[in-house]
Amino acid sequence: MQDQTGTDPLRFKHGVCDCHVHVFDDPDVFPFENAPAYAPPFSPASRLMADTAQAGVSHVVLVQPTPYGRNLDLLIATLKRLGTRARGVGVADASIGADGLAALNGAGIAGLRFVENLLPDGRRMPGTVSLDTLFQTLAPNLLEVGMHAEIWAPLSVTLERWSALERARVPVVLDHMGSFDPQLGLDHPHFQRLLALLRDGAVWVKLAICRRATGVGYDAIRPFHDAMVEANSDRLLWATDFPFVRFAGEPPTIDQLLALFEIWVPDSELRRRILSRNPTERYGFKADLAGC
Repeated sequence: MQDQTGTDPLRFKHGVCDCHVHVFDDPDVFPFENAPAYAPPFSPASRLMADTAQAGVSHVVLVQPTPYGRNLDLLIATLKRLGTRARGVGVADASIGADGLAALNGAGIAGLRFVENLLPDGRRMPGTVSLDTLFQTLAPNLLEVGMHAEIWAPLSVTLERWSALERARVPVVLDHMGSFDPQLGLDHPHFQRLLALLRDGAVWVKLAICRRATGVGYDAIRPFHDAMVEANSDRLLWATDFPFVRFAGEPPTIDQLLALFEIWVPDSELRRRILSRNPTERYGFKADLAGC
């Protein structure tokens, strides 16, 4: 990915939160719960800290990688290591109760992830929990504890299940810009429905542009990004998906994506809102994120 600024990586004077990163450590120390569907990299907390520091990112949201499944040992250990700089999104199945969720929340885990993406052969991705589990079991306890549901699913699937999500009343965060298909175009009813949900404040969306740009390029994603910012910047969260596992081609870097975000969102107040204020609100960071 080309750095379009032509300058050194940006250093923001206020807090910047990358709302979607992963860590992978030695599997002999932190074992996988299931056979991975991809080759996990060695990308421990030390690498994350180095790369975010280089980019000027002060806070992160750690999302549980699928190979670890319900084994949250590495996630919790990393949250403890990073302290107030990090919050987490975990994975749990129907066996966890309100007390278990409260314990996770106390360890820094702000929400649970639910996945409806399938492998190329049609199987569920190992280490994931379905939306049915949210609807049938977990929603009341998530609501009681004050945690949110993070969803990784094709936009068409999310919209098909939206009535059930509304009934669940749990706050919803969508991964990877809602996983819309850019080749369907800006005016497609699915994307327009996503914009309507944003305008209503019914959903939060992570602006992880690299996962939508595959096969079409970053310039093709700019109109969708602009439309989301215009629809409701109060419900947007900036994200990278570091360390870019299963990425086709040369992956970007955190600082390149942050530099591109500044080009696409030239208004400094809008940038501050998306990079700092919104994650403070959604993930429960200390107030120093918005003020640093």
